[in-house]
Amino acid sequence: MLNKRPFSIHPLSVHGQFGLERENLRIDANGALALTPHPQAFGDKLTNPEITTDFSESQIELVTPVAPSIQKTLEHEERLTRKVFTSINSELLWPLSSPPTHLPPEDQIPIADFGLEGKEKTNYRIYLSNKYGRRKQLYCGIHFNCSFADDLFVSQDERNKFYLNLAQQALRHRYFLVHLLAASPEKIGEVCYRSARLSVHGYKNDQPVYPDYSSPNAYIYSLRAAVKNGAIESPRELYQLVRIKGEGFEDLVDDPNATRVEVRIPDLNPLFHTGINPSDLYLMHLYLLWCSQNETHAFTMPEQKEANALSDEAAMLNVSPAFADKMNVLFDVLQAFVEQQELPDVYEQALNQAEMRWRNPSMRYAEQVRDCLDADSEAAMNWARQMKHTYMHTCRSSQ
Repeated sequence: MLNKRPFSIHPLSVHGQFGLERENLRIDANGALALTPHPQAFGDKLTNPEITTDFSESQIELVTPVAPSIQKTLEHEERLTRKVFTSINSELLWPLSSPPTHLPPEDQIPIADFGLEGKEKTNYRIYLSNKYGRRKQLYCGIHFNCSFADDLFVSQDERNKFYLNLAQQALRHRYFLVHLLAASPEKIGEVCYRSARLSVHGYKNDQPVYPDYSSPNAYIYSLRAAVKNGAIESPRELYQLVRIKGEGFEDLVDDPNATRVEVRIPDLNPLFHTGINPSDLYLMHLYLLWCSQNETHAFTMPEQKEANALSDEAAMLNVSPAFADKMNVLFDVLQAFVEQQELPDVYEQALNQAEMRWRNPSMRYAEQVRDCLDADSEAAMNWARQMKHTYMHTCRSSQ
């Protein structure tokens, strides 16, 4: 693992812009999927930039506005969550990434209806339901959006190459975050997963897609080919855990204009009322900072397949000694990176917390959640009720 800057970003800055997208299923007081329409209090789901739906009418999605810091992003997330809880009456938010067991029959899981003006969005969801099934679309998670300061780049071409390199490096080593941020244990067949959503049973394209990372234009051309051969409908169906965002990369029409990366790894974490440990946002940012400084070389199809296999293993409850060795090495590399770059203390604290969980299996999120679920069949509902109580109390006390 070399640590050679591919671009002239020195000294490395932690400044940038950040945002979160968080999905939750609405449930009724008994834990069943809420079949009520998207609450009118949130306005038109097509035009509300902060509170909308994802695949299902029952699947609420929060989108924080762009913020200049991780702390501000968290404040936006809490503000939006309070707004949700004050508008869903007796309903709750399911606290886990895997959907509850009390689901209606597959054909009765409601698809989000965006009305006449949003017919294209509704039709896309119908397409997904036919291709992947509705239940799989109910997996929920958190997306972390991160951009670097524009003044770090001398041209748009350099910025495109930077984000292309960042995405491929983040995908190459993503097993690290998958294992650490998985928090929705589930047994499927005879295998125990720390996250079904992140496993081979979660979001996977029916036909594998291996983009060409040799240049921004090559990347876009390779996605056009995937669309042309029917592997995906568009880049929005590219189910990768790290994606490049911006014109060209998302529409395959405009000239490349990368603006940020989107990390789609974190599970909903019921151990924290925000759905994620705030420290893990700094861990993800630290990871991206490190990836941005790694030496760039082609992320070939064989390397992508190897990274996919490591990511799949990371989502399992038990891992091999070889995988554990990779985790140990990466922790050492990141610790050296933090010291070398003289990053703010919050990044070292986030890394130390993560390493403590790694060194102590009983402290890992999936193991903690599994133990709670095994000990109390009502644990998930208790988390859901506690989350609402926390936000409603905070809301009342702030008024």
